[in-house]
Amino acid sequence: MSPQNKQLFDIKLTPGSRIRDGQGPSGKRPSKGRTPVLQPKPSSDHAPSRRSLLQAAAGVAGAAVVGLPRLGRAQAAGTVHFGASLPLTGAYEKVAKVYRDGYDFWTRTVGGRIEVAGMPMAVKWSVYDDENNASRTAQLTEKLISDDKVNCIAGAYGTDTVLAQGAIAGRHGRVLVQAGAASTRVDEEIGGKTAFTLVGGAKTYQLLAVDFLARQNPKPKTAGIVIIDDPVYQEHAIGIRERCAQHGIDIVFEDVLPPNVQDLRPTVLKMKRAGEIDLVFNTGWDLICIKLVQEMSTLGVVPKAFVGGHLTTTPAVKQSLGSKLRNVIGVTFWTPALQYKDPHFEGPRAFLAKFEETFGYTPTYHAAAAYSVPLLYQMALKDADPADPFNQEHIRQNLLKVKTETVWGPISFNERGRIQREGVPVIQWLGDDPVATVVYPEALATAPGVYPRGPWG
Repeated sequence: MSPQNKQLFDIKLTPGSRIRDGQGPSGKRPSKGRTPVLQPKPSSDHAPSRRSLLQAAAGVAGAAVVGLPRLGRAQAAGTVHFGASLPLTGAYEKVAKVYRDGYDFWTRTVGGRIEVAGMPMAVKWSVYDDENNASRTAQLTEKLISDDKVNCIAGAYGTDTVLAQGAIAGRHGRVLVQAGAASTRVDEEIGGKTAFTLVGGAKTYQLLAVDFLARQNPKPKTAGIVIIDDPVYQEHAIGIRERCAQHGIDIVFEDVLPPNVQDLRPTVLKMKRAGEIDLVFNTGWDLICIKLVQEMSTLGVVPKAFVGGHLTTTPAVKQSLGSKLRNVIGVTFWTPALQYKDPHFEGPRAFLAKFEETFGYTPTYHAAAAYSVPLLYQMALKDADPADPFNQEHIRQNLLKVKTETVWGPISFNERGRIQREGVPVIQWLGDDPVATVVYPEALATAPGVYPRGPWG
């Protein structure tokens, strides 16, 4: 292996810490050169004191550093230190690992260094496990800023943790670029001044799906919504209601379910008793989509269209449903079929192929979003003042002015720091061996779509 390609890791081990050599969501081991992440070892009651937290965190100050090519270090005039916390253990550890790999992938893509104020600088990362705990996220963000002296902060995952992170970052006058929270609370509390958000507002997730279906012939007249009782998913439902009203589609059925719901049969039975419903929308995650399809197919509920939500591309959906997935509609932030441009890749397909080669698994959309977070910092820092290269107001103003495109798609922000997008591209699973195909908007579509959907499977 040449010096240019050999990875060099800065790893510090301290008592009470351990390295987790994680796997990708597919369960495959990543390729060589994978960045280990050193995580504080939790106490038996899972509520570490501030002292134990900082002692453990001291061991990760250099442990989660993304590997840098030797040549990049030798020639670099300084270091750009990125910092983040993610739920690397617990319920969200799989998606958190995709985010972490997305950050790592960007670092590998740029060769371990970027240009800041006309000077080449080495890239370094510190990534901590926040366990999806807002208080812990706040503590770790304080540590990243005050102790680790990071220059750029990448967002956490989840509304509460991003808001906690943003509160600390805002107190220090720091900027935060994030792709892990869609709630409008981010805009209202920290947007524009502190936070720049790479995902559209939760209300916009299914707007284009409603638009697509409203164009069909015969035009649908009625709709039902299955809603998970969570603030973000309630925002999804608000958007669906408002858009349906604009198109003259009546909401004739709603069922609000607790986040821990396991049995969807009662919901589908209520749906059946409600009479003919042209459209059914799921605001929940992939498991809810799977169970709704299974119960609707069993109980003979066949709407003209079923919109499974924003996670139909999760591998478990096709694995569980097989041919029943045919003609199911979804929305997706990202798919390799989208024709986006990028400073480093010809498009999403090239990005996907290189990511799979590097980490040994096929990523979800989170990888493209995570990769784009430091890429935006890279753009914002290029023309920085050499005397004050990490001036946060300069970064903030450059982000507010940015108009670019990455594998994530076109990127520009409104005054609240929210990416300016009307909605999320619509896909439909087409064919006997269903394949996710973009059907709307027309500028991105590769097939016209099927309506009405026909029988299950």
